[in-house]
Amino acid sequence: MSSLEAYIVRGATMRCQYGTHARKINLPVSHGAYYKGKPLMNQGDYKPENVPYFGICASPVNPSGETIYLVSEQGGPIQGKPCLPVITACWNQTKADMLVGNQPALTSASYLICQHLPEGCIYFEKTGQEDE
Repeated sequence: MSSLEAYIVRGATMRCQYGTHARKINLPVSHGAYYKGKPLMNQGDYKPENVPYFGICASPVNPSGETIYLVSEQGGPIQGKPCLPVITACWNQTKADMLVGNQPALTSASYLICQHLPEGCIYFEKTGQEDE
C-alpha cells in the first residue's frame, strides 16, 4: 500500500464514473476487523447489500428503457436511466497482505467494474475514516 492509500471502512463514499450520486458502502455484518473503531471492508464486499445504486446512469450500454426523475446533488431536477449496477467480480487492487475476514482488505485504490461500464469503474472518494 502506498503512502497515499488508506484502508476502507464501512461508510466510505463511492462514486460510479457514469452515476449521478455518490453512495456509501455498507456492511450489514462486520468481519470482526476494525480500523479507528470502524469495520474494515474486504474484496468480497461487492454485492448489492454493499454497493447500492448511484442515481441515474449515463452509460451508453445501460439497457434500461425506463426513465426516472431525481434531485441532483446540486439540488436541481434530473432524469435518465436508473443505475442498476451489475457487478460480477470482486474489488480490484486490494491489499493482499492485510486480510479482513480471510480476504484482502479494500484500500482507497480499490475499484469495481460494472457490466454497464465499457471502460469505467466504481471508485472511492472518501475512506469512511473521516468523521462526516
